[in-house]
Amino acid sequence: GTVYSGSHDTTVRVWSGTDGTLLRTLEGHTKAVFSLAVGADGTVYSAGFDGSIRVWTGIDGSSLRVLEGHPGAPFYVCALAIAA
Repeated sequence: GTVYSGSHDTTVRVWSGTDGTLLRTLEGHTKAVFSLAVGADGTVYSAGFDGSIRVWTGIDGSSLRVLEGHPGAPFYVCALAIAA
């Protein structure tokens, strides 16, 4: 499987769950990443202290879109849920 981590360093990292190898680093947030979700199709969703939700392709980590509307810290996005 695949493991995803969000960090205070503003990145999302994608790891091999088998051997722990870092597969890719997703960059775009300007403040700490607080929440992650992965869709059934592998799309990665990240949110954090910058008030944005970022959508990434699960294939190569390319940015698909940025959703903005939350004002950012201290009103950051603290949870994500994906509906099928």
